[in-house]
Amino acid sequence: MNDENKVRGVLLKMREETIDEIKDYQVVIGFSGFGNVGYLSLSHFIEKLDLVTISMWGGSSWYYKNNLESIITVYKHEMSKTIFVLPRLPIHVSSISIRFWDQLVMDILNWNARKYIVIGGLRELKRDVISKQWAEYALNQSWKKKFKEVHTFGDKLAMIGPLSSFLMKGTIMDIPVMGLLVYCNDEEDPEASLMAVNELNSICKLKLKKTNELFKFDYSFIPGGEISELYEDEELKDNDDEEIPGYDLSDLT
Repeated sequence: MNDENKVRGVLLKMREETIDEIKDYQVVIGFSGFGNVGYLSLSHFIEKLDLVTISMWGGSSWYYKNNLESIITVYKHEMSKTIFVLPRLPIHVSSISIRFWDQLVMDILNWNARKYIVIGGLRELKRDVISKQWAEYALNQSWKKKFKEVHTFGDKLAMIGPLSSFLMKGTIMDIPVMGLLVYCNDEEDPEASLMAVNELNSICKLKLKKTNELFKFDYSFIPGGEISELYEDEELKDNDDEEIPGYDLSDLT
């Protein structure tokens, strides 16, 4: 194989040449958890921006807006130097094994991009009754050191899924990672997702107009049964955490 055609990654494979090209990019990641904030906010950007697919993973594929997509798709926005990583189905974070997250996170962090931003929701009941904050920012030491930001994250606020994996592995690898967690309702929360959209638009310099409308992706045509391989074993299909909103994979078959 020619050097220019070499690929890296276990789940999200990418050409080495492409990895070299995106080292000065910011990477934004979102999945489905509390309020479905990560999934909804990033899906909005897929609808509104001119993007190019550069990697994907899944058992099925399709074309959408002239891009080939799969269950998890990676897009490049050249103008803002931003990479978006998200599922095209609202996959419940608790439905996926830690082993899968760990490998996915390692594939993404091994791009060694300039910084990583993980979007999610934080239950409204966790907010201090006198607080006016609409979001919390979880920064690892690498982020604080590189970007001189001093946001603090409250003690004893537990994190799971990709956010936890990115912060832990990013800390070990000395790679800047920030979690943006918007206070939200347990169930799907479009209002909180819009807050995340407008904040990301500013942070990432995406140059979209501030919006009061959330654009969604109609995933009803996707064969949900193709993603059963995400499960570590069959028992997980009947072990959904009802306290974490989103979509269990078994609901999509």
